[in-house]
Amino acid sequence: MFVDKVEISVQAGNGGSGLAGFRREKYLPFGRPDGGDGGKGGNIFVIAKRDVVDLGFFRHKTVFKAANGKPGGKQKKHGSDAADLAIEVPIGTSIYSKSEEKEIIIADLQKDNQSVVVARGGKGGLGNVHFATATNQAPKTAQPGESGEKANLVLRFKITADVCIIGYPNSGKSSLLAALSKARPEIAEYPFTTREPVLGVVEQNLKQYTWAELPGLIRDAHKGKGLGNSFLSHAEKARAIVYLIDGQATDMEQALRDLVDEVALFGSTLSHKKCMIAVNKIDTPDLKEGIMSDLEKLRQFRMPVVAISVNGSYGLQELVTAVHELVDEEKRSDMQKMEEPEVIFRPSPRKARG
Repeated sequence: MFVDKVEISVQAGNGGSGLAGFRREKYLPFGRPDGGDGGKGGNIFVIAKRDVVDLGFFRHKTVFKAANGKPGGKQKKHGSDAADLAIEVPIGTSIYSKSEEKEIIIADLQKDNQSVVVARGGKGGLGNVHFATATNQAPKTAQPGESGEKANLVLRFKITADVCIIGYPNSGKSSLLAALSKARPEIAEYPFTTREPVLGVVEQNLKQYTWAELPGLIRDAHKGKGLGNSFLSHAEKARAIVYLIDGQATDMEQALRDLVDEVALFGSTLSHKKCMIAVNKIDTPDLKEGIMSDLEKLRQFRMPVVAISVNGSYGLQELVTAVHELVDEEKRSDMQKMEEPEVIFRPSPRKARG
């Protein structure tokens, strides 16, 4: 079962307590303080890992506690610091702090081995050696260790794909992904065969592009019909969207309109994505000629239209080339935004009045 949202609680380790100890010597009948400091409690951090595919691990474990620091010892010995605790999540995981039903984002992990501390361990307490003064040379005071931080977290995972395929059930999404990549999604005649996102890698010109197939949408998916539109969140990080339409549908124009409307109802983020329309099941060039007028009607949506046949391997290369050009265009745009210098407005100082 694909898991893309979980709630967990974390408790960092407490600091070890300092020791109120005394060193006894022959010529020092009252001794001298020699209590060591306590060790630091373990931190808890979340780290993104490429080999973690979803948040399924957290179905069975939702509470995480780091170890406590060790107490201080005699002869000013410092207690051992506790080891940190690492929680592994997939790349594309956003971490939110939850408090009183409010969620505040902490981090968005988009790179392998990128990490963030979500709960800091408490400091160790000071031993009584720190409290000796000229008037109090044998203090019996030592500090307890600080408590480690606690937090309730929400983890949300969104797949990081270059291209997302969106379409109705049985429009051929799984077959298309299988034809273009080495992915092997379940393919069957019944609707909603795909019940969770499936990833595949498509190679072209010595470059690799990640494609994702999303579960099928239907009209009123935003109202919870079918599988709903909850999986559309995984398209938010895609650079391009392919709307896959059944070329043998009674009304392709209406089918596409319903898909576009469902995506728009989900949020404006997806409405501004680079998009391509792929009309599937055009098994022969003659069939393409027969529905040419229908294909022209789809151009009113101001998206490129490509006729394909997954079963007949027709038009697939044209689709891949066109979609990857959109992806590369978006990548170049992102690079330019990163390279643009920040413009800072510095008003000129006013001249002093004579």
